[in-house]
Amino acid sequence: MFKTIDSYKIDIDKTFSESKKLYDDALHKIPGNISFRTLPPSDVEIYTRLDLTKYNYITDVDKYAEDLISLLDESYTKRALIDDNMIPTIFPILGIGDYSAFVAGDIIFKKDTSWGQHILNEIDDYKKLPPIGTAIWYKRFLEISEALIKKSASKEIPYMRGFFSPLDLAHALRGEDIYYDFYDEPEKVHELLNYCADAIIHFAEDIYNLVEQYYRNTKYGTWYTKNCINMSEDIACMISGETYREFCMPHTQKVIDYFGIGYMHCHSRAMYLVKEICSMRNVVHLWLATDPNQPRPMEHLESLIKDANGAVLAIDCDNFEEIENNFELMKKGNFSICLPVSSIDEGIELTNRFRKCNKEE
Repeated sequence: MFKTIDSYKIDIDKTFSESKKLYDDALHKIPGNISFRTLPPSDVEIYTRLDLTKYNYITDVDKYAEDLISLLDESYTKRALIDDNMIPTIFPILGIGDYSAFVAGDIIFKKDTSWGQHILNEIDDYKKLPPIGTAIWYKRFLEISEALIKKSASKEIPYMRGFFSPLDLAHALRGEDIYYDFYDEPEKVHELLNYCADAIIHFAEDIYNLVEQYYRNTKYGTWYTKNCINMSEDIACMISGETYREFCMPHTQKVIDYFGIGYMHCHSRAMYLVKEICSMRNVVHLWLATDPNQPRPMEHLESLIKDANGAVLAIDCDNFEEIENNFELMKKGNFSICLPVSSIDEGIELTNRFRKCNKEE
């Protein structure tokens, strides 16, 4: 089971304080912040050690929750002396199937991931679906979340959950035909995306209410759920910036406006989307994942700083020298830099090196 949150960081209050300043400044478009995250092997091995096929998600919910928490506790304990920006959290790991199955359909589980089902044979078939909140996996996901939250709240480990954007959800329900729909049924695309936005809001609101129920009297328990939403724009990486502005932006903005602040995600194969996403109201964070054989964000910092419009760009790098060589330039924007390391000791060493570099600046 979890230990208290302060057991997993050298100074948890400092970690939260630094994160708060980073995102407060980003909200007000004040540059000059660089945050640092190391990624030792123990941070990611959980995804290969948790076998999603071994559980019955009706009768084994408590067992699943206990196993997941045990793996997270082990991971956080190993890296407790790394004084970087990582905040210990509790979050369901079910693959990506649950990101759409809460609307309708089932989840197809494999050992280390899952898929949802394309259930819209026609673009407006969503009108035939049962009301949002009645699907089997809607209720099941809330039960799984509650099991995790109940076992974590007394230790003040914050609950975290990301969501598909309206376009990502529409694609998960409709499949590849959505790309034809942009041209063949533009008005119906808007209607579907609006439906998806409403579904996301409904789902997130119920999850957030559950978090509030158990964490309302904790210091940091609602850190990732109070007045904010975290969404992916993966499918948008396959369309143009113009198409994104016309079809996707209004509906993604609707979700952000409902909750207050947007934490977003897209990929480096579509770096032109940085400008589009970060031009939306109250977007404070964009995780820009680096794709294989695609442009590396670290090699395009000047244009990214301009396009990010003050939002925190979460990007990775290959070595610490890239941080040192670009430190002065990155200070013109706001960044969260992730560096894979080979061991906990290397993570400690490079974090201390980063803090020295940051202090000297």
